[in-house]
Amino acid sequence: MMKKFGVLCCENLGREVAAIAAPGEFPDVVAETFSLACCGRRVPWGDDIEVPFLNLRETCDRICILGCGIEPPALPGPAPAVLVPDLMREVLLPEPLFDACVRERALMLVPGMLSRWKEDAAAPGFVGEATEAIRCGSVRKIVLVDTGVDPESPRLLAAAGEEFGVPTERIFVGIEPLRRYIEIQYLQWRLDAERKVFRDSSAVVNRRSADYAMTIDILGRIAAIQSEGTVVEEMLNLFTILFGPARIAFVLVDEGKTGRIVSRPPGYYDIPEHRERFFTERGWSPGRHGEDGFLIEIRHEATCSGLLLLEDLPVPERIDDYLDISRFVAEVCGLAIDNARTYRKIRELLAERDVEIAERMRAEKALREANRKLNTLSSITRHDILNQLAALLGYLEITQMDLEAGRLPADPTLVRYVANELQAARTIQRQVEFTRFYQDIGVKEAEWHDAGMLIRQAAGELPLDGITVDAGVAGLRVYADPLIGKVFYNLMENSVRHGGGISRMSFSAAGAPGGLTIIYTDDGVGIPAAEKEKIFRKGFGKNTGLGLFLTREILAITGIAIRETGVEGEGARFEIFVPEGEYRFVG
Repeated sequence: MMKKFGVLCCENLGREVAAIAAPGEFPDVVAETFSLACCGRRVPWGDDIEVPFLNLRETCDRICILGCGIEPPALPGPAPAVLVPDLMREVLLPEPLFDACVRERALMLVPGMLSRWKEDAAAPGFVGEATEAIRCGSVRKIVLVDTGVDPESPRLLAAAGEEFGVPTERIFVGIEPLRRYIEIQYLQWRLDAERKVFRDSSAVVNRRSADYAMTIDILGRIAAIQSEGTVVEEMLNLFTILFGPARIAFVLVDEGKTGRIVSRPPGYYDIPEHRERFFTERGWSPGRHGEDGFLIEIRHEATCSGLLLLEDLPVPERIDDYLDISRFVAEVCGLAIDNARTYRKIRELLAERDVEIAERMRAEKALREANRKLNTLSSITRHDILNQLAALLGYLEITQMDLEAGRLPADPTLVRYVANELQAARTIQRQVEFTRFYQDIGVKEAEWHDAGMLIRQAAGELPLDGITVDAGVAGLRVYADPLIGKVFYNLMENSVRHGGGISRMSFSAAGAPGGLTIIYTDDGVGIPAAEKEKIFRKGFGKNTGLGLFLTREILAITGIAIRETGVEGEGARFEIFVPEGEYRFVG
């Protein structure tokens, strides 16, 4: 009696294996599951897996163990061939993608593991190892390799990520990679079985064995090709080697529309009367085609990628056998064409993204260069203006002193004019000096800043005799423009200038919906309700009228907002709202 092909899988893959075996594509496959509650860890061989393994060993001469890499020890009795693939790296994911996840220190899960993550999290082994790995940072994120068998998987993934406080990622692969792996191993087993039984048989059987071996090899290469044109050429090579037709042609079908025909001999089916062999007024009909050929659809799942026509076969009486072989080959070729089209779309999207990024970088570079030149011009112009103002102030002060000393006629109107001119010139001088500190707003890239250190530095630049400053934001880092230090300086300087004899200034931080609020308060006279928004307007105030206006502008560069919420007579209170992601605590 012919032995069976056994599939022994972890219960985490039970639904996938059941879905693959259910349609009856593999009549000689016997499947068993085992339960280890390991959640992805390698565990020692034990009764949970040994019992179903021994059951399969009675009826199977080859067993594929799908799990976490566990291998059977030497056991008494007949020893079947055992396949133990690396499930993630060899079956479900391409090696480069798996290796990238490993480098990112990801915990890889399939839907079966995820469906019981809370239950597994309570198990001693999981808490002792995987959870600790997550909490201590050796696992940076959780990746769901989604086979599509559980519609609840995305929700469970989000819940697990929230529970352990790590980011999550979902990679949808479907069950096709696992199906393809089982199909190839199943065909290889069938091939080996036929070789064993019919090794000394007729040349026809030998040719079939060679066909199977070559088909597996070529299909493995075709499935990895990323160019649709190359897939088609390799497919024509494969069918030509398998069946030896005198003529073979493939017509592309994309979104239900037929395209160009690739044929051998080249151009044969471009002739209208030959092209009609593909299509009739009612479309096309897969199956036997005339007395010595057949037509098949190259499809993957519900998507038809093209039609393949073979004519003038050397052994037409074997067309039914050829059709049986072709159905599996056509499915893999359809998958390869579908993958190649997906790769093409990805390449196009990446090319568009690269162009967009390059254009944005050029624009940012041009903007930085323009700002640099404007700053240089501003610096030169400011220097020249200040030089002229210094001369003007000097002459006005001499004139004022001469008027006061009686060296010039003491005309009251002239005295008043000179005093007003001096005041205007000094105001201009302050405003020009003020622009020196703010000419770099938005020019340099935003970066992380230690809020507590900036507050202490700003306090050290102000005359704060008798004033207590409490910088209660230890460990707070804020992502902002490099001029954020001026924000804290302006708030405290305004308190000193306009607060009316203050004795205390304090900073604190408190959580808020969607972010964090930095709160600044003093014990001064406060700000009238009618002026709470006006103080942020350009030109409002008794000094330059720019301090709080520029404060808001500096913060807005990285999406930070500021408002005044104090009560007049009880002191000023400014709330600086920092959005999520723009702040963090260190230490």
